Amino acid sequence: MNPFLDVLLRAHPQAEPRLRPWYAFAHEVALAPRKVTEPAIGQIRLKWWAEAADEILDPATTPRAHPAVTAWNDALDPATAPAPGLVHALINAHTLDLEPQPHADFEALRADATARWGNLLRVGLQLLAVRDDSHHHAANHVGAAFGLAGSLYAVAPEAQQNRQAHPGLPLSPEKASPQARREVADHTLGQALYHLDRAQELLPRPVSEALPVLRLGVAARALIQTAARAGADPLALPPTAHAAQTFVPRLTWARVRGAYA
Repeated sequence: MNPFLDVLLRAHPQAEPRLRPWYAFAHEVALAPRKVTEPAIGQIRLKWWAEAADEILDPATTPRAHPAVTAWNDALDPATAPAPGLVHALINAHTLDLEPQPHADFEALRADATARWGNLLRVGLQLLAVRDDSHHHAANHVGAAFGLAGSLYAVAPEAQQNRQAHPGLPLSPEKASPQARREVADHTLGQALYHLDRAQELLPRPVSEALPVLRLGVAARALIQTAARAGADPLALPPTAHAAQTFVPRLTWARVRGAYA
């Protein structure tokens, strides 16, 4: 599981039983296309997870046997079951992981970040019985911010796998000059900050039930500020685990202030 999500759940134990099984399910979905070398096999794996999600969300169906499927099915309250479309949108987003150059331009990267992380958070909100539009719009912006910032940390690891994590950089990012890489990063971080500001503008005071989900915005800000302090060169950024180390005190301060980004 993403280390930021794990810390976030541990900091909000009242919501953890409902959210952790969903995040674990989503983590397995994210791993599925990474375990294959043939795109066709990856498509089959993602279809398997889409069908598993349908079985979980249908009370009349017995889900297939898999630890992540069983755990989410057992934890799911039918009264707060998420919209299937959100779950499928997240699963479908991972088809891009089967492509070496998944994003045509920055807007495609933004859309992908929202589809992955925004939908992850929106499902989380629904599991916590938070369904009003303002919270879901804010979740999309928080997800976009987290995904955009995270794309910079993925540049070097993805390049080692012959994959392009950011459309503003070549498949071999070392071929771009340090200045060019920093310019791409500065633009990306600026857009991530825009999404956090937009979330807070749309939703200045979220309900307390939503904070265990929306506080991924604090993690997004940790990624942004850590990257900026490291000089904003994607090839010189520390591992995300370094930024995650700053998340606990940031989260403590956010809880004191009642903030989420």
